[in-house]
Amino acid sequence: MGSIFFDLQKAFDSVNHSLLIEKLPYYGIAGKAQILLKSYLSNRYQHVLLKTSRTNVVSEWTKVYCGVPQGSVLGPLLYLLYFNDLPEALPAKIIPILYADDTSIVITRPSIGELQQALTASFHRLNGWFYENFLSLNFNKTYFLQFQNKNYNNSYTSITLDNTPVTKIDQIKFWGLTINDSLTWNTHIDGCSSTKG
Repeated sequence: MGSIFFDLQKAFDSVNHSLLIEKLPYYGIAGKAQILLKSYLSNRYQHVLLKTSRTNVVSEWTKVYCGVPQGSVLGPLLYLLYFNDLPEALPAKIIPILYADDTSIVITRPSIGELQQALTASFHRLNGWFYENFLSLNFNKTYFLQFQNKNYNNSYTSITLDNTPVTKIDQIKFWGLTINDSLTWNTHIDGCSSTKG
């Protein structure tokens, strides 16, 4: 069994407005509701203000074509609508775990060869989905964790993209829990007790 923990660069800022509007009818948001959300995202401008001790520097106004308005009630919902079709890009029997911009998958296979094949295929398919949806994978913060059974002689597998291996780890902090490759609570409990001491 293995899991890949994906990290996306500026996921909320990368939501393409045109593509998001195209996806809305698939979720039953059409007609006036779709027009309302389109107008909510359209004709937004931004500029940068840099305050220094001597003077303030302001950039020119630029039209915004991507990103959901952060700090708004609709921002997270629009991001989830944009991201919601990701599981369709996965092969059968791959379990996606999606929460806001945290994306991971869990894969179980009966043999190490099948696990290697499923991990590689899933990684490449998801990377393709990210590319098609104008999202960028932060390769340096994307991790692979292979779960081990202490009573079984385990073989190790790896994942590569363009001959560069995905960083393999033996534990990760995930939603406040420390998950290790043996699926025991020891690492999490040790971490909790050390912060209290």
